[in-house]
Amino acid sequence: MGMFEELKRFFGHSVVYGIGNIVGRLMGFLMIPVYTRYLSPKEYGLIEILDLNVCIISAVLIAGFAASLSKYYFYYKKEDDRKEVVSSALIFNVLTGFLGSLILFVFSRQFSLVFFKTDIYTYYFQLSFITLIFEACLSTPFAYLRVKEVSILYVTISILRMFLGLVLNIYFIVFLHMGILGVLYSGIIVGVISSLCLIYYTIKDVGISFSYSKLKEMFVFGVPLIPADLGMYLLNYLDRLFLNKFCSLGIIGVYALGCKLGMILNSLIGQPFTMIWVAFRFEIAEREDAKEIYARILTYFEFVLIFLTLGLIFFIKDIVSVIAGKEFLEAYKIVPLIAVSCLFFGANYVLRVGLYLEKKTKWVPITVWVPLILTVILSWIIIPKYNMMGAGIIKILSYFSMAATAWFISQRFYPISYEFKRILKMLLVAILLYLISFFLPAMPLWLSLIVKSLLTITFPILLYFFNFYDEKEKEKVRELWLNYNEKYIVR
Repeated sequence: MGMFEELKRFFGHSVVYGIGNIVGRLMGFLMIPVYTRYLSPKEYGLIEILDLNVCIISAVLIAGFAASLSKYYFYYKKEDDRKEVVSSALIFNVLTGFLGSLILFVFSRQFSLVFFKTDIYTYYFQLSFITLIFEACLSTPFAYLRVKEVSILYVTISILRMFLGLVLNIYFIVFLHMGILGVLYSGIIVGVISSLCLIYYTIKDVGISFSYSKLKEMFVFGVPLIPADLGMYLLNYLDRLFLNKFCSLGIIGVYALGCKLGMILNSLIGQPFTMIWVAFRFEIAEREDAKEIYARILTYFEFVLIFLTLGLIFFIKDIVSVIAGKEFLEAYKIVPLIAVSCLFFGANYVLRVGLYLEKKTKWVPITVWVPLILTVILSWIIIPKYNMMGAGIIKILSYFSMAATAWFISQRFYPISYEFKRILKMLLVAILLYLISFFLPAMPLWLSLIVKSLLTITFPILLYFFNFYDEKEKEKVRELWLNYNEKYIVR
């Protein structure tokens, strides 16, 4: 299979995952008017702090087994060995999920006192820690669906989970006026149903078996990833902790909405990409042109992200004014900073590929903890003075340093000639178009939308005049255009 065929297959699965995430995000968008009209910024901020705890602790409980399962599923060639890998991982994660949740449930009051200096939020922490059981239980089944490359089934299940969560949230929050409790109860119900269904599906497919030796292999591979996963969650959510210390839950709520909107492209493009990337990077590692494929994947991934980020920045103020309550309108200001940071966040996953291929996962935590230390230092200096805007700037610097650290270390073990000049060219063209938008005169909303759309579409066209595309890409575009003409125009 040629390079473009491999890329087509890779991005084909990514598109399926992307469609699922788009549907999920549309459901999420339906919830934004509900959250911002039925919850105060303070309540929205409290949900962020609860989610922060769940995400950080789940990184430890799951112990890097999603990446381990992908690694050793393809490492073994016999079907029985692969089934043992999946079953052993499932048993481990279910047991650690129950044990970890039980311990944390007991100490919920202490968490409330640490974060809010009061125990009135103890019950909220208890409910959020119950959801940890389902995070652990679902980790292996979802990883199994990814390695099997049954992307349509994966997406269907994800959409059904999101739809059930949407319905329950609306029922509890809008009709029963339960506020934060409605959000937490719906999460538990969705977790119970989806865990039972997916565990049943996985056991039916692979059976129940246990191999201590295979579990040990996965554990040795995955444990070094725990500090990296933990650091990644801290890197993503540390800004909320500093805002909680220096500002208020209300500001956290507004900032959280801005982050949700700013990270939307990571959800629609980045997450589907990483879902298939986890398995794909190992699958093509033996190809002679593997390094060229890795380099091209980064270029095309950044092309899509930069193109869509430009459009998001142009339209975000109009979007926020439509979907958010008046207490949350300031959220639009933070979105461009968060969206730009995602360009570097996504690149990190490709840039550290060599550490996984060469079994150098002990270095992965360093790629996260170096920028994390930088984030802590900058947060103490900047956030007290500049609040959420300072947090947004720090996020760009943090993710850039993470990508740079990942590239620097990975190159020592598995050097790849990435197309950084082409990526820089894309960034410069995007900045040029963004600067042009500042000189646009005042105009009616309908005309402004048209002009901004034209500016966004100009991005790939301008790249042509900056000699961005190589001859192979131009030939591929011509081929696609001719096929399109034959199919839909010349009849």
